[in-house]
Amino acid sequence: MGFQKITHSADVYRLTRTGDTESYHVNPVITGLECGIFPASTDILAVYPGESSFQLYECYVYEFVVLKNGDKFKALGEEWIARGVPQVFDTNHLYYQRLVLEKVV
Repeated sequence: MGFQKITHSADVYRLTRTGDTESYHVNPVITGLECGIFPASTDILAVYPGESSFQLYECYVYEFVVLKNGDKFKALGEEWIARGVPQVFDTNHLYYQRLVLEKVV
């Protein structure tokens, strides 16, 4: 992971569900979110055995923002969808959220 490594500046779109339809907002709920997106580690790959390894990524966000399952991250022409609830690490010295992202192919 490195220490607070930033690799992307992403826009985040919120997934909305109404009845039996799902869609993303046209406008992002968060713009210019600085984050680190890296290929998934072996502990993540062990939990998601049905997914191809090239599709799973870990995302580290160091800002105080609300992220949810299903959020879409867009950066540099690429798209990822958040899978699961983010892990939040909050200490006196460091704050970050860790998410599992699945690349949209």
